[in-house]
Amino acid sequence: MTDRPVRAVVLGCGDIAATGHLPAVARSADVTLVGVLDSSAERRRAASAAYRVPELPDLAAAVRAGADVAVVATPPEVSPHLTMAAVAAGLDVLCEKPMAVDLGTAERVRTAVAATDRIVQIGFKNRFSPLVRALRRWVRAGRLGAPVVYTLGGFDERYDPADTVHTGRIAHFLAHGPSFVHEGAHFADYLAYVTGARPVDVRASGVRSRPDLPAENFVSALVRYDNGDLARLEIGWQFPVSPRGEFRALGPDGVVLLDRPGGVATLHTADGTEQVRLDRPWNDLCFDAQLAHFVDCVRRRATPETSVEAGLASLRLGLAVAEATATGAVVPG
Repeated sequence: MTDRPVRAVVLGCGDIAATGHLPAVARSADVTLVGVLDSSAERRRAASAAYRVPELPDLAAAVRAGADVAVVATPPEVSPHLTMAAVAAGLDVLCEKPMAVDLGTAERVRTAVAATDRIVQIGFKNRFSPLVRALRRWVRAGRLGAPVVYTLGGFDERYDPADTVHTGRIAHFLAHGPSFVHEGAHFADYLAYVTGARPVDVRASGVRSRPDLPAENFVSALVRYDNGDLARLEIGWQFPVSPRGEFRALGPDGVVLLDRPGGVATLHTADGTEQVRLDRPWNDLCFDAQLAHFVDCVRRRATPETSVEAGLASLRLGLAVAEATATGAVVPG
């Protein structure tokens, strides 16, 4: 496989595949798309036509088409079952985050993967941004001092009642857990990657801004870490106007302001200012880097940076936030 492109099948042709995974596969010289699979005939046909590959009825057909790997881009209550099926079929897997919506199912994935020699990577694509990499370097080098207080805010999935497809998709997600379990998976992974610390406990509250929503669409959490760091995390979905989210790391010796829309991370200390800038859009860069890492791990048979264990750690924190939101109690991290 080292001297030819990796052959991929994409399982799930919805929004995350259409805007992220499929374009990344198309841009990569190291990956060849052999087919697409989706429960929706309309989505499947659209992806097939756009990328000029066959519509596949099932995983067995993907294996017959020569697939080496599967990109699982389905809702998180479906993804773990497809991941286990793909691994059982002999495919390596890049699975979208979160890897599941409950720990029991996620642990079943871990057991299934451990029983094989398959490579499984969880899709925390945002940690592959050069801006996040720079933040980690600065934090780990002690440029901010300690402890560090992180403030992260994400306000996505704008509410437009006329867009019934989008509102239906978000309602489906919320029916399987609060917004933090889905979008907050990235926040949990950011902090694990940047700090290397373990969550100690979680406090959280949430609200439903509309009574028709099946779960809290706004969640605010406070997480303490075993190295003394503190993180304030906010996720907001389905508001008619989305404020700009924050990404800040503040220590006694400096502060990092990470401007995702502007594509720049800035370190301010008493010694002056340093910046890292993106030369391409955040999403394109992150999806491409994530895919390149996956291909490299598949070829070297190496454990991915965003492994199943990283997926489990992120899910544990997300579920702790969900429990704290539901109960009002302080929950172990």
